[in-house]
Amino acid sequence: MKDKHIEIKKKVDCTGCRACEQICPVKCITMKEDKEGFIFPYVDEEKCINCGLCKKKCPQINYKLEKRDSKVYAVKTKEKSISQNSTSAGIAYILGKYIIQNNGCVFGCTYNDVLEPIQIMVENEKDLEKLRGSKYVFSNTMHTYTQVKDVLEQQKKVLYVGTPCQIAGLKSFLGRDYEELLLVDIVCHGVPSVKIFKKYIEFLEKKYEKKVVNYEFRNKDKARWGEFIAKVIFEDGTEKYIKADEDNYYSNFLKGTIYRECCYQCKYANTNRVGDITIGDFWGIEQVNEKFYSRDGVSLVLINSEKGKNFLKNLKESVIVSEQTIEQAVKRNGNLSKPTLRLEIRDNIYKGIDEENFINKKLKIKGRLKNKIKRIIPKKVKNIIKKII
Repeated sequence: MKDKHIEIKKKVDCTGCRACEQICPVKCITMKEDKEGFIFPYVDEEKCINCGLCKKKCPQINYKLEKRDSKVYAVKTKEKSISQNSTSAGIAYILGKYIIQNNGCVFGCTYNDVLEPIQIMVENEKDLEKLRGSKYVFSNTMHTYTQVKDVLEQQKKVLYVGTPCQIAGLKSFLGRDYEELLLVDIVCHGVPSVKIFKKYIEFLEKKYEKKVVNYEFRNKDKARWGEFIAKVIFEDGTEKYIKADEDNYYSNFLKGTIYRECCYQCKYANTNRVGDITIGDFWGIEQVNEKFYSRDGVSLVLINSEKGKNFLKNLKESVIVSEQTIEQAVKRNGNLSKPTLRLEIRDNIYKGIDEENFINKKLKIKGRLKNKIKRIIPKKVKNIIKKII
């Protein structure tokens, strides 16, 4: 079997959305991991019929800037338990709940049995819980684009929540808009590979001598919104809370040192969003609207289409909103104006990923004293300093 990589333009342009694989009429495209653990499309030339659909449907090759005049809101949930159990204020959960209550289905990210983030479809409120919380790892779309099309052809409502490049891939795959489809993109920093995340999980299992069954980024059990703490859950029921600046993987994620190469050239890191709605954290809300701040979380919501506007209206019984400006949203959400800066350390950080002591060698935490000093400064003092700066 003759097998080669699909030349998009450069390998760095590929986001791994899988649109090409799912659109191929003869299924000659497969996704394979490179040495860093990121997936890329490969084609079996003996099966290929040269229809050109893979290139025609690639959102990277056919990228078009959509001019959007978005409305910007700070959003809080009325039900405290929702925001307490969500990464931010829980707007994605509330949207999902509304869709399911109206005989629809929701696509979003969860872990599979071996802690690999994947996109799945859920059709009831119980399973909606699986999609809660941020997973700061590359999420595999699997064959959800095909599933979305099948569900839409049944004239059911669909909510798809994903990174901007995943949403762009789905839009390109479908080829047209559907009235019953609501697309929600997140304000994304970038995505590390599943391989490096699993290496870190193995590191934790070796360190604590027990199996990890869940890893929750930005857990709020012992923290308020904005305090980055991971919760590690072990098979024996015990738990471990780790501050981000003391966590090898988490700290490198926040520094932007372990992302997929295309993330540093992200086409979607601007205010011209691909989704009907964009969601994220409204960082800095205490500086522009102090009364609206909540320790349980405040979501940033950009309404980018008429469809998105109508959906937000449907949530008026569940949320409290405050209109803000796009300038206020961008100020503390840098990825709404530009991609994450690629640091020189990215050149070599994945090298030796298959070596036994890789995590300690390459993801070693630096600046712990500085981080400890920052943690003991009261939040009110930090806010005063931020305002001065």
